[in-house]
Order: sequence, then structure tokens, then C-alpha cells
Amino acid sequence: MDPVIKMKAQCVIGYQNGRHVVYEDGEVVYRGDQILFVGHNYLGDVDETWDCGKAIISPGFIDLNCDIDTDHANFDVVRKEKCPPDPARVFVPGPEHRTVDCYSDKDFYIRQKYSFAQCLMNGITTAMPICGETFHGWGQSYHEFEIMAGTAAEMGIRAYLGPSFRSLYEHPGPLDEKRERQSVDDAYRYCENFDNTNNGLIRAFLNPCELMVLRPEIFREVRDYSIAHNIPTRIHFCEDSREWPELMIPQYGDTTINVLDGWGLLWPQLILPHAVYATDGELRKLAANGVTVCQTPIAEVNVGWAISFAKYQSLGLNMTIGTDAQPVDMIQNMRLAWDLDRLHQWRVFFTRFEEGGITRDLLADEPRYPVTGAIDYFNAATINAAKALGREDLGRLAPGARADIIVVDLNSLRIGPTDDYLRTLLVSCVGNNIRHTIVGGKVRMKDWKLVGVDEDQLMVDAQETYEHFLSFYEKRDLYHRRAVDFFPPSMPIIRPPHRS
Repeated sequence: MDPVIKMKAQCVIGYQNGRHVVYEDGEVVYRGDQILFVGHNYLGDVDETWDCGKAIISPGFIDLNCDIDTDHANFDVVRKEKCPPDPARVFVPGPEHRTVDCYSDKDFYIRQKYSFAQCLMNGITTAMPICGETFHGWGQSYHEFEIMAGTAAEMGIRAYLGPSFRSLYEHPGPLDEKRERQSVDDAYRYCENFDNTNNGLIRAFLNPCELMVLRPEIFREVRDYSIAHNIPTRIHFCEDSREWPELMIPQYGDTTINVLDGWGLLWPQLILPHAVYATDGELRKLAANGVTVCQTPIAEVNVGWAISFAKYQSLGLNMTIGTDAQPVDMIQNMRLAWDLDRLHQWRVFFTRFEEGGITRDLLADEPRYPVTGAIDYFNAATINAAKALGREDLGRLAPGARADIIVVDLNSLRIGPTDDYLRTLLVSCVGNNIRHTIVGGKVRMKDWKLVGVDEDQLMVDAQETYEHFLSFYEKRDLYHRRAVDFFPPSMPIIRPPHRS
């Protein structure tokens, strides 16, 4: 029989009557992977008590677009430093590019271990990975995700996993029906072999890359499989400015969501990251069909995008938040989503100030949506994400829910005075303030240290793997330029003189 554990803190974020609530000087009691009690004055016997003091005990975060490689640490930002980009720093694929995976099994494993470690340290207890595929031969393979299932089990994280698939490597490009079929069948096989394994911590999802590289026939097939097996599906569309003028309107006569709605390809198990290029009417169609949108604020700002969380939520969408970039920090992403929405709400950024005291509101025709608060973004990272996965046992601290628990330490001068607990979390904290992480009742981080992980060695391994990734640019570039040509230093580097 598993021991009964009681956790106490100044603030416990519980769940009651369909919403999060705060229990001041509250308690959470769990046994094994299940929560038994949330509230005050538990009367039963316990085997161990954790008194967390001045802290927030919270449900773990759910990241539906989680960066799962070492590659995004710097290169996304560097590639977009110039707008338009400097041609001298544009990667030109050579003949060997996209023929085979550049990565070794060790590369895959270290990238995954490093990323899952970051998730746990930042309070992400459920992760649905996303990965850059520039140096994959086709997509994220069955073999890569076979390794990932083992890595997730080793790290003890709750994960939704599934290899990616496509019909062509990039748009425009030739159709490759053989590799298309193999990758789709591998995705189904992965669902059959890995869904609900590792005591339920590993679940499967369907992972088509993006609409720009996927045939409609395959998307219809995926929809049918997703509905029949109740498997979540995540696909990227409405994120590329080329999608409407180069693909949808010329071939199908309308914009993306209108076309997909007409084809019946919007359904409740569908998760859509970004959703930047969409009309208000199309967003309402997503909402009417139960589609979830996953905003990734840091990743989107990296490439010059931003959406109004309040607008999308007001149009009826189930809004969630993902990381999709370094740092894998859900608190920072929640805060940035809130700040971006304030820009949209106050509109100073979108006002032109002209000579003679004339001002022009560039959003004059846009309605003012209800003001959002900290709870909207916290919901996005917890109960809304759980809803997207069809899970009523995640994203909340309540009897019967999974024991996925994080502790945010507030006992620091860096945080300062505590106002409202949730506002303090979003405004004054970052991932580094998370002290303990528990997944399925197992302690995965205690006192800021990952359990059973040599963090020093993992940092060394991650750096080596990242430098190996940078070498792919020279090996696969048509002109064999060096990595430094693509990623020049921000300032001159003076190294110590050579000593004999």
C-alpha cells in the first residue's frame, strides 16, 4: 500500500464547483497517483507531512506544444534578427539534405532528457512535444519516439507522444507517397503500441506536421482515426503567411478554416497551435467545432507574431498555452500572453502619432474584448489544456484527480510582497521559483534538484548535442559555410592566448 502524504502551504490552489479556488493555509493529501483530499483539517491518518510554508501548491502545468530539443536555445531568435533576413545567413540545402536523419540515437536521447528535465524543473507535469525537423530525413520517426517513450519513463513525466508525418517534405515540393504512407502507418502503430503505457503516464497523439505539407485525403483519414480511437490530434495551420495565397485560395477557393469546415475537418480532438492567420468568422467556426487553440507567446514573438488571448477567448475558443521555445517556462509564457493582450487592449502600440497632434488608432474597427486576468492564463495552462486532452483528472487539485503537483516557493526577496496569490505567481515568479514537482504521486524534483538525475553531466551532454546540431549546417549547406556564418556572435569574442 502506498503511503498517505499530506502537503501544507500558505496557499493551495484547489478545484471546486468547476473552477480553481484558493485554500489559505490549505492541505493536499494523496496516496499513490491519486489525490484524496484538498481543503482544511484532514482528519485521516497520514504517513508523511510536507510543510511547504510560504508557498503555492498548484496543479502541474500542461504544455500542448512543448519544445523537446536542444536546438531552439538560440537559433530561432538568431535566424530572425534581420527582417527581411540577410541572404548570406540563409541556409541553402545541399543534395544530401533531407535524405536521412542527421541525429544519432544518443542525440535524440540527450535532447529529450534535457527537455523533459527542463519541463519538470519549470512545473510542466504533462508534455506534448514539438520539435524542429530541419535535419530530419522525413519527420520525427517511430524510432525517435520509441526512444522518447523510454526517456519519458526514465524522467517520470506524463507525456503525450506520437511520430510526425507528412505528404511532402516542404511546400512547394514533390509528393512522396511511399514515405507518406509509411509515416502515417507508423503513427497508427505507435498509438497501438504505446497509448496508455508506463502505468498510464504515456499516452499517444496524432502528429501531422502542418497542412501545407499534408494531402487532404490523409487529413480525412487522420480525423476518422482520431474520432474512432478518441486520440488527440495536433496540426499546424494558419501559421504561415504563404498558406492562403499559395495553397488554399488558388487550389480550394477560400481561406483555410472555411475550407476545412466545409470538408468536415474540424473536430473536438483537434489542437491547433498559433492560429495566427484567421478571420473572426473562422475563429468562431473553430469554437463551434470544439477545436482548441494553443498560444505559444515566446515562440510567436520570436518570429514577429502575436494574438489577443482575450479576443480568441471571447469568440468561444478553448484557449491553452504552450512553450515551443527556450526557455520551457510556462509561467513566463502566461505572463507574456497577458502582456501581449494588454497591448491589444490599450492600443497605444497600435496608435500612429502624427504631426499636428493627430492620432490614429489602427485598431479602430476592432471591438474591445473583456479584460483578462491572471486566472484566464492559469486556466489555459491547467483545466483548459486538460479539456483539450479529454481529461477531467488533470489540471486540477481535487479528490480523484491525478497527483500532479507543483510547489512554487514564495519565501524570497526576489519575489517581494505577496498580493493576490495568482497575480503574484504570474507577475513576480518564473520557473526558477518552482521548488518541488510531483507527477503521478512520484517526487521528480525536490528542493530544486531533479531526483536521480546527474544535472552537471546532463548540462555537458546537452551542450555537446547542441554543438553537434550546429555542425549540421556546414555538413548539409550547399556551400559548406560554417555555423558561425549563420549564427555570428552578438559581440566580439577575445579568447585567451595560446599557451605551449
